[in-house]
Amino acid sequence: MYEAKDNRDIMSLLNEIEELKPANNRWMKLIYSLFPLCVIIAVLFAFLWMFAIGKVAFVIKGIFTGVPAVISCIFLLFIYKRDVALNDIRVFPSISQNSLTYLFGILYLSSVTVLLLFPGARTWHYFALIVLLYISVLLQILSENSNPSVILVEIFLILLNLTYSVTLNYDLYFGTTDIMPHILLSEMTAASGHVISTSLTDYAFFPLYHIMVASASNLLNIDVKSALFLIAAPIFAITIFFVYYLSQYVSNNRQISLLSSLLFSSSAIVLYYGAYMITRTISFVMFVVLLYLIYSVNFKEDKFPIKVLSVIATIFLILVHNVSLPQFILLMAILLVCEYLVNVGKHISRPFFVFLSVAFVSYWFFVAYLFLQRSISVRLQSRFYDSMILTLEGAESVNEHLINLVGSLDNSVFLFFALIGIGFLLKKYRNNYAAVFGLFALITLVFYIPNPLNTIWQLQVLFRIDRFKLFVSPFMAFVMSYGIYVFWNYLSKSPSKKSYPLVIILLLFSTFVFISSVYSISDSESLVVESAHPYFTAQELKGFEHVKDYIPAGSHIYSDYYTARYFEFPGSTGASENKDLLIYRSYRVDNVSNFDQYKGYIVIRTSEFLRAGLYFSKGGTNAESANYFYKGTTENKLEMENNLKKISKIYSSPVESIFIGGYGVN
Repeated sequence: MYEAKDNRDIMSLLNEIEELKPANNRWMKLIYSLFPLCVIIAVLFAFLWMFAIGKVAFVIKGIFTGVPAVISCIFLLFIYKRDVALNDIRVFPSISQNSLTYLFGILYLSSVTVLLLFPGARTWHYFALIVLLYISVLLQILSENSNPSVILVEIFLILLNLTYSVTLNYDLYFGTTDIMPHILLSEMTAASGHVISTSLTDYAFFPLYHIMVASASNLLNIDVKSALFLIAAPIFAITIFFVYYLSQYVSNNRQISLLSSLLFSSSAIVLYYGAYMITRTISFVMFVVLLYLIYSVNFKEDKFPIKVLSVIATIFLILVHNVSLPQFILLMAILLVCEYLVNVGKHISRPFFVFLSVAFVSYWFFVAYLFLQRSISVRLQSRFYDSMILTLEGAESVNEHLINLVGSLDNSVFLFFALIGIGFLLKKYRNNYAAVFGLFALITLVFYIPNPLNTIWQLQVLFRIDRFKLFVSPFMAFVMSYGIYVFWNYLSKSPSKKSYPLVIILLLFSTFVFISSVYSISDSESLVVESAHPYFTAQELKGFEHVKDYIPAGSHIYSDYYTARYFEFPGSTGASENKDLLIYRSYRVDNVSNFDQYKGYIVIRTSEFLRAGLYFSKGGTNAESANYFYKGTTENKLEMENNLKKISKIYSSPVESIFIGGYGVN
């Protein structure tokens, strides 16, 4: 034990000597000195970019992120001039921890009661109680004698509450539709008792997710869908504890660590993926665990068990999702660069980084080579890079979506605090490993907030940079918590009343929580939000079961985008030729005037069409065609009704109808 302590002392001395290198000092001084100015220039460049490509809607949205960024940088310049010392935040010393815990229990039971009173919906009463729950936890963190164990359990319970309010409240929540094919593959795994053949789908090379869900279904003796939604919430919510300990290792500050967990749990991206538990979400859970293990090696005396667990976590990451591990490796490479620039210690093992890289490359080339050929090689074709292609995202009518721009307010609050935290960490980099996380957050902000890169098709579609947002969320929560901490300490030294900074923090925090919880999954009809209904109702599912019961496998089914995804098999080319499986040829309607020319079955969700409209195909019925929104206007209703009268109806319910196309069935 003494030898280990001596080794740590020697390493500490070497790190102190290393950080005095003038080259690294010059780099860090240059970075934190230019940081505020560069942010302001980046904001101006983003506005000019959006104006140049004619995306006025993005310019309007950018106001909600650009203006707070500029304000925080101006505020940061004042912080740079004053030597701000960080002291623990202490408010309401007279309020006991037990009182706040009892308040949390009352609010929690009230939120559950509201969900039970309004099944199949999330009303404004529910979201108001969620905000109060988060405020009660925040007050516990900022009060004296706070108990981290109790607070972490409370945050865990809130995240469970928000997740189950979606997954167990709706008959089939599908998010952006990937849940449905994964349920199908899990059902096939549970029924067959073995991994799906590689001839059917590339997911056969990454089977752990479907094995986990199928095993849970068999062990709990419930259907696959219920098993998935039941076990997914606690698996995802467990990340709260790992984020806390990871932040504790880096900051050595209990309040900042608890704030990191709280802000992480309340961010929109985390709330969204808490309910949208697919393969990449499970890989994120293991990503957080692996990060914790990597940093634990530096703080544990018995390192061998940690290293063994790290290897197991790596194997899990390789086998659970196809592209998450290389994305994780890219982020680790950025962390290594940040460690070099800050130069206050090396916590990430270089040999382990090499092991991660070699492990996934070896698996891809020697085992999952069919996946590499089908999915990766296609993305490397030169025709995709002849010119930069801009997506249509953000081209919608500004007036039509002006109300929903309020959904960007959580980004406004985040940027205000996060940039303050990043700027402070960069300036106080000496002997402070937290500055590594600050520099990392600065570099990876492009993955987290709306910016011009989101409009480039090659980055957005081919390389899915949007998926990095979830991976970097723990780091963003960390720098945001640091920003709140610095903001409090700066304002608390002003001659004004002590409650002044608390009121501002509570107001901004409440805004952040409310907007994140409401807009992460836009399903509330009782608020001024464009409700997306990312779920199927029981009556709609009853119609789908009619298709499975009476329509033979291999039949052509035409429907809207979400229904088409329900019947689509996530397989390789030729998978639908397998007659032993209940697989359909699923297409999207490309023109309501063509119903009499379809050979197959047509499924129309009439209730959803009348409520909001349906997404049909633009320029063809195949999967590569873009979507277009066919609204339920009076004119479109008449057009739809007249064209459906030309074909035969074989099933009808208040919410759904099934027809046979004009050319009959195959």
